[in-house]
Amino acid sequence: MHLKRFHAATMDEALRLVRQELGPEAVILHTKTVSRGAASALARRQAVEVVAALDDDPARPPGAAGRPGTPPARSVPTEPCSPTLEPAALRQDLDQVKGMLSGLLGLARVPADLPGELGRMYWSLLAQEVDEGVARRWVVSLREELRGRPPAEPASLSTELAGILAKEMPGTGVPQSPGGRRLVALVGPTGVGKTTTIAKLAARCRFQEKRKVALVTTDTYRIAGAQQLETYAALIGLPFRVAPFPADLRRALDAHGEADVIFIDTVGRSPRRRDQMEELKGYVSGHDGCEVQLVLSATTKRADLLEAVEGYRPLAFSSIIATKLDETATVGPLIEASLAAAVPIAYLTTGQEVPDDIEEAHPLRLAGRLAGVS
Repeated sequence: MHLKRFHAATMDEALRLVRQELGPEAVILHTKTVSRGAASALARRQAVEVVAALDDDPARPPGAAGRPGTPPARSVPTEPCSPTLEPAALRQDLDQVKGMLSGLLGLARVPADLPGELGRMYWSLLAQEVDEGVARRWVVSLREELRGRPPAEPASLSTELAGILAKEMPGTGVPQSPGGRRLVALVGPTGVGKTTTIAKLAARCRFQEKRKVALVTTDTYRIAGAQQLETYAALIGLPFRVAPFPADLRRALDAHGEADVIFIDTVGRSPRRRDQMEELKGYVSGHDGCEVQLVLSATTKRADLLEAVEGYRPLAFSSIIATKLDETATVGPLIEASLAAAVPIAYLTTGQEVPDDIEEAHPLRLAGRLAGVS
């Protein structure tokens, strides 16, 4: 087993180096972000580290790409992956990982009708955890867009792909400060960061938009859940109420009649539990103009994101807020969830700092990150 670690500015570049150094049979074992110290959180995450492996082949000299005529590999700094492991233990661990990722081996082979840079982009989308069929559809769309045009540079192709993806994604979900009072309820599974996100949104409305804001929580299940939001309310200087039952919520909304915006924090619920969805629906329905926003963590695996979208669909959420973008190098599943729900991603959160670490989500920027645009 030949194991190597690659560093590059983007996932696109890292995968190109993997293919150049180890060939198309290489298996991606691990990816993570490496901070580059940029001012923007999204830009800072474009630095990536990839660990790839290739079965030893006595007929292939070290460093060869495994294909006749392949140019010498580019020199890439390497680091030992685990200096404390004995070779036998390391091989056992790698064999276990290979078994777990056996389903991905077929995906690492680029389809014959997507040669050259198109194949590289297809592989890059798979590395971003995009579904194989979805990745193929996007790259085929790019191929059709380029038909009859002279060959373009890789950077130009990435930009073209980002444009195709951005057109498919729903537009911005950020409300444009409509007149009258706004009610905004945040819903979502447990542990996705709803309470912290509400505090960030409330501070944004209070200090940047200069609006009167109030906070209400229906979360009396989680230990210290109400106290956490109450603490944020005190720090920001906002009125706060607890509403454990739907009737209490209506009274709380009436009590905050002077507020321009009222944010409602809800208890985390499993999208698999229809009874819990019905209970949650009792809180957010029946209030004219109530905006329901689904909060999802970008670190959640693809299947669970899609399940959350389907489970929360009865609540008629109008947009998605994606949290924990600073904790993942991939955005493919998140964008797929937005497409499946047919609603836009409104905000991204990139850390725990309140009121900072939140930004509006722009389709072209998200698509650029997915397509490997620097």
